[in-house]
Amino acid sequence: YMQLAFPQFLVVDNDGWQHISYEGKLKSDLLTVHLYTPELQRWQELLTNLVKGDQTGVAAFPLTVGDPFFFRKQVPLLVSEWGGFGFADYGGPNDDSLRADKIKQFKDELRKHPIAGDVYTQATNIEEEQNGIIDFTTGALNVPSDLLNSRKA
Repeated sequence: YMQLAFPQFLVVDNDGWQHISYEGKLKSDLLTVHLYTPELQRWQELLTNLVKGDQTGVAAFPLTVGDPFFFRKQVPLLVSEWGGFGFADYGGPNDDSLRADKIKQFKDELRKHPIAGDVYTQATNIEEEQNGIIDFTTGALNVPSDLLNSRKA
């Protein structure tokens, strides 16, 4: 309905995985994926496999469901969630400086791939997820301001 009634807006059917494919075409205007790993080497592998068109083994669930879909850059590819280094099970960096270093390593690798955009998770710490780059109380940025730029300055 949204695509018919409001064609000027991009529509995402299910962010992160399990996008619907019908007759070989996505029902979504964007192919989005949530990629979580605390290991740089695994991150590099996931990105390489993703841009190659692999749809299984890159996210928690297959990227598409329904009819077969072959990614050939016919829709924009976005890593719509990444980071998660401070999640309880990951044992990620607990200090802002170490977190910034890790984000920089991952973002530098991301920039090497033909990916239309990305979203780091998350802005502030919440409950067991300690990934925040902004202090919840003061609003101060805890990492360099250009750290997440799409392109290197």
